Amino acid sequence: MRDSSRKDEKVEFHLGSDVVKRQLKVVTYHARDVYPELLRSTLLVRIVAAYEAFLVDCIEEVSTRSREPFLTDGRVDFSQEQLLSIDAQEGVYHHIVKKTLRRLTSGGLKELRKFYQKNLGIDLTSEPVTFGTIEEIHDRRHLFVHRSGYADGEYVAKHGSSWAVEDKLLPVPEAYLVSVLQTLESSGLHIKKSLETIYPAPPTRHYVSGDFLFPNEPEHLLFISFQVRNDQGRAGFSDLSLPLNERDTLKNIVAWASDDGQLMRMIVGGDSRSLVALRNILRERERNGSISAIESFKVKR
Repeated sequence: MRDSSRKDEKVEFHLGSDVVKRQLKVVTYHARDVYPELLRSTLLVRIVAAYEAFLVDCIEEVSTRSREPFLTDGRVDFSQEQLLSIDAQEGVYHHIVKKTLRRLTSGGLKELRKFYQKNLGIDLTSEPVTFGTIEEIHDRRHLFVHRSGYADGEYVAKHGSSWAVEDKLLPVPEAYLVSVLQTLESSGLHIKKSLETIYPAPPTRHYVSGDFLFPNEPEHLLFISFQVRNDQGRAGFSDLSLPLNERDTLKNIVAWASDDGQLMRMIVGGDSRSLVALRNILRERERNGSISAIESFKVKR
């Protein structure tokens, strides 16, 4: 640009198969002002979109830990055919969760906040009064998506100031973008910590291996799971030391077993004698209240 003989030189921009030429002096001016502003506005759109996706993803994660947020008095209308089809394909609960997530994704920030407050018991910010800042960020992003960044009357009335003028382009200064990152990061950390306190991650599952091998072609092969109520219910299962008869222990008929502190799972195989003995032990512990909710199904039919 110091060489005045080159000020009218053209710079080529390749846009797909098209080539657009601009004067060097125009490109240089834009590089100082227009392009950084355009980049910041683009980042604003992407950052808010990522924040909204984070809010929805958190709800999906909670759905894997607890059904409580979805046990509402809301009504869902299904035909009998639809209900049977849903039950066969994915299950009613997973269908309700997916439907809720789709509704919240399209419902915007207010619907998401309402769900968090009513169903999860937390707000999007540690101080509810600061939600207005997030709302302004979201509304400005909305204008860049739907009005190319030009303010409308609603935005001016709601967030009006000396710089917000209807039908004028909204700025995204560097300081503002930095504050957006800080505000949304603070909100995200607040949500993460709050949800992890209310809906903690399931404990680590521990596995133990038995002596049973699948190539043995057993007479029966079963998957068994049950809820453990106390240490008495876990005794002999966590280390596979439970005696079944004079000949076998649990270790002899188990391929593997796992325990997360609440739910015990195992794959067992063998003849009817050993499995009947195991079934009798499970029923006895269920009767004395040390385990509950026994479920099983045949792996080999």
